[in-house]
Amino acid sequence: MKPRNTIEESLKIPTDILLDVLTIIVKEHMRHEVTDVLESRGIVKVSLYLNNDLLKHQRILQNIQSIIEEYSEYRYSDIEELNWRD
Repeated sequence: MKPRNTIEESLKIPTDILLDVLTIIVKEHMRHEVTDVLESRGIVKVSLYLNNDLLKHQRILQNIQSIIEEYSEYRYSDIEELNWRD
């Protein structure tokens, strides 16, 4: 349930980096809720509740989003040096 005076941000977090992202969320005492687990795709959906008045929450969200983006680039890269699948 969404608390008052907040913005809800929905994140799709790959299970490979789930512990890293949840560590940030818990350490920063951010309100969150696991909304869905897509086991077959290896993704957990998490809703973050950000306080509109706190710039710190926006920075934390940007940090989490950059971690997810960097992981996606690494995971699905076509560049041979970055492609862990080979």
